[in-house]
Amino acid sequence: MTFNPFDNLVKEIKTKMKSIIADTPYLAILDLNGKYYYYDKQLDAQKDIIEDFYKNLNINIGQYSLPISAPLGFFRISENILVAIYLEKGQSGNILLFQGIVKNYTPKINEYIENIVQMEEIEKNAHKIIKLKKREIPKSLEEIQCPLLRQQYKDKKYAYNEGLVLKLCDGEKTISEIIKQVKLPKAEILSIINTYKDKGWIEIITTISEDELYKSKIIGKTYISATPDISEKENEGDIELYPILLEKYIDKKFSFEEGQVIQFCDGKHSIKQIAELTKKSETEILDVINKYQLKGWIHIETE
Repeated sequence: MTFNPFDNLVKEIKTKMKSIIADTPYLAILDLNGKYYYYDKQLDAQKDIIEDFYKNLNINIGQYSLPISAPLGFFRISENILVAIYLEKGQSGNILLFQGIVKNYTPKINEYIENIVQMEEIEKNAHKIIKLKKREIPKSLEEIQCPLLRQQYKDKKYAYNEGLVLKLCDGEKTISEIIKQVKLPKAEILSIINTYKDKGWIEIITTISEDELYKSKIIGKTYISATPDISEKENEGDIELYPILLEKYIDKKFSFEEGQVIQFCDGKHSIKQIAELTKKSETEILDVINKYQLKGWIHIETE
């Protein structure tokens, strides 16, 4: 059974109530959106009445209501919170004897709910942080990119240094592994791979899924990350990035959340400006842009 922070508090409230009436009271604490913070299973038979009541609420804060159909009482203790009390054997009028107890415990109930809401928000944000950290696993895309020289180009004649690199482009060795095996400067090796990739002779195969394709540099193309390496920041400085949705994709359908971001991908708004205009975090903006840049729908320009 999952621990509910209200368990002990409601037990205390019920003890106070039973000191007034021997009949055992059953409680529900819920908000006006129908979210239950506490609920006694003995209320199942009355749940339709409870649901109908909060949907058609007509009492003010501090007031109560006693439906005639059951020994059930409702107390509105705040703008958004109701306490429902049920007496299985008693009369609904007896529930009014609990009015003082409900009033006395109202500050504590509201405090508990506020703490629960804050904790849920913390847990939600923690989940996002954990998710981002998981996506940072690749140290660099050179370690997960495997260039493959297409079959029809394997027998072509190449310059000596090109041949050293291209014979290792078998779709299984990563770029990092090729750099380690070939005794040439890294920049020259990358230049050779880029040259033949641009010609369409080399295909790039990744060893992870597209969703994990997260870090910043990929051969022949630049991707952006929500959490760029510190070293990259130091080397490049504070670079402004301007996403542009390619014209042929302007009429595509996007979800409402994505559309809020995509509408500003016109090359005139930076990531920071889009975050300010949409009231979203830069991480949320980058998630959308990364997704469509990987599809080839968005191009990135720097200032």
